[in-house]
Amino acid sequence: MITKRQAFGIFELLIVIIIAIVVYFSFFHSQYGRKNPFDDNTQIKTKQEAVDTKIHEIEDYKTLKKNIEKNLQKEY
Repeated sequence: MITKRQAFGIFELLIVIIIAIVVYFSFFHSQYGRKNPFDDNTQIKTKQEAVDTKIHEIEDYKTLKKNIEKNLQKEY
């Protein structure tokens, strides 16, 4: 025979299991969100590297433009 104390323990266990399942599926099996919530850090680093590369390219183009303008002024 199940006592009230045992029934309450089983009820708590069921609640914990349901919460764990909901959290697992909402974080790792979302169709609309990200697949791995812990992958954000690597994505941020990749995006930061892309931004740094573009900034470096822009600085190179500016330097090249100045050199071209300087060489054009020397000819005149």
